[in-house]
Amino acid sequence: MSVVMEFTKEQLEQIGSYIESNFDRFGAKSNVVQLRPYDIQLIERMTRIEEELRSQREIILKQNETMQSGFAQMDKHFELMQKQTDSRFESMQKQMDERFAAVDKRFDDVNKRFEMIQKSMDTRFEMMQKNMDNRFEQVDKRFDDVNKKFTMMMWMTSAGFTIIATVITLLTIFAR
Repeated sequence: MSVVMEFTKEQLEQIGSYIESNFDRFGAKSNVVQLRPYDIQLIERMTRIEEELRSQREIILKQNETMQSGFAQMDKHFELMQKQTDSRFESMQKQMDERFAAVDKRFDDVNKRFEMIQKSMDTRFEMMQKNMDNRFEQVDKRFDDVNKKFTMMMWMTSAGFTIIATVITLLTIFAR
């Protein structure tokens, strides 16, 4: 059961003045610490500072979360770039390998051509050598023939001179 009493304005003012005049006495009895207005201002300032620090901490935590999500996005971006770069390098490496293989094949073809040219040149030189050898043999035969003819002519000339000298000598001996 609650009883509600209604006070008039005058009664409330009387109660307020009574409490004000006896406030020190009530505080002393109840061991309540009396605060001066300066202390109250300090407490209010400390409360405001604590609230500001709390709001600052919340702001810093939000910034930290934002930065962490930004770092995560940057990591994803770098991973994507790394993958793209790796795929580019792999494709470039494949292209370079294909080009080197083509160049190697061309060099093999060129080497085969050079080998074929070398073989044909070798056969040509061998044929030329055989032709030259045949010609030199023919020239040697001709020189041999000429030499035989020359030797025969020398013998004949010598024999002719000897016969003529003998005939002249015999004629001179018998003609006397």
